[in-house]
Amino acid sequence: MSNRFEIVVEGIEDASLVGAVQAAIRDAFLESALPGSWRVAVRPSDASGRWDFTIHGLDVRHALSIAVPPHLLPNLIPLRLRESLDRTVRRNVEGAARRTVGLSGTV
Repeated sequence: MSNRFEIVVEGIEDASLVGAVQAAIRDAFLESALPGSWRVAVRPSDASGRWDFTIHGLDVRHALSIAVPPHLLPNLIPLRLRESLDRTVRRNVEGAARRTVGLSGTV
């Protein structure tokens, strides 16, 4: 695994399912072409039937929770991950644009 990605999966005994979750997360990051190092942790939530995952990278700190059986995690985590990262990147770009416009004195 690349040093760019640290993917931790807890609470799943099936090694092939853990591998599928890790591969799905890594592929989602590669498709997004985001720079830097990233850490993603997936673990059972304190709420029964839910899974929590946290994303850390660059200026991003984000936590999500989804209610799915473990065998669906490889399919659903990448979708939620992409949505979350896209929303975060868009918000950061819009904030940078507002700051740039504010500094230049034009609207």
